[in-house]
Amino acid sequence: MVYLAVERRRQHDRDRLVELLWPRSPWRQARHSLATALSVLRSVFGGSAFTTTRSHVRFTPADLELDLERLEAGDILGDDVRPPLDVDGFLRGFEIGDSPEFQHWRDREHARRLPAIHIGLLTLIDHSRRRGATSDISAYGDRILAIDSLAEEGVRARMEALTLAGDRFSAIRVYEEWKDRLSEELGATPSELLEGMVTRLRKRGFTTSEPSIMPAVPAEQWRDRRFVGRLKEHRILYEAWEATHQFRPKH
Repeated sequence: MVYLAVERRRQHDRDRLVELLWPRSPWRQARHSLATALSVLRSVFGGSAFTTTRSHVRFTPADLELDLERLEAGDILGDDVRPPLDVDGFLRGFEIGDSPEFQHWRDREHARRLPAIHIGLLTLIDHSRRRGATSDISAYGDRILAIDSLAEEGVRARMEALTLAGDRFSAIRVYEEWKDRLSEELGATPSELLEGMVTRLRKRGFTTSEPSIMPAVPAEQWRDRRFVGRLKEHRILYEAWEATHQFRPKH
């Protein structure tokens, strides 16, 4: 089903499908398996979803949205109906052990979309920052590093999550280990942005503290709204700031 859906813009030779999906089965048995699979799919999608002849098959569903199409369109965050996209989930963990050609097809499709996957994960990391979802920042950073173990954006996300959780020491250690590997494997150095982040962490030093708990509250809804009714708190904060800095405005 996944193969036909991804490749639905063209028709497929039945013999080719047999060779792709049942390469080690006897020919008659493999042809029967294909016919059975198509029958099952027709029961799910309806007969009109397929255009077939004795020698060819084409999957033509009327209303079918693929995650891959959302990925290519940059539709990452979803909406009130659809959740955020699992950007690197294409056939993740799905194996057909006796069909190496199918595995090669899956890997090619995944590799072809790696730039879009990378951008999608960065979008999800930024969205997690806006929501204060520290654990999500770390998780998405790990997924970037699973694709490219030397990706700076991945190690930065991991360091950021550790820092927000109050563990600057581990954040610096993650950086140092990654920096050594970057130099050994690529002969490269970190960006000035990441170096500056580490410099600030070192200047602040390491203090033990309980991990901060930051609630994952959607904040985008307040982006263009002013907070009102806080005049008393504002005066208290201003007076504290004024006393600390020994500053007296003229007006």
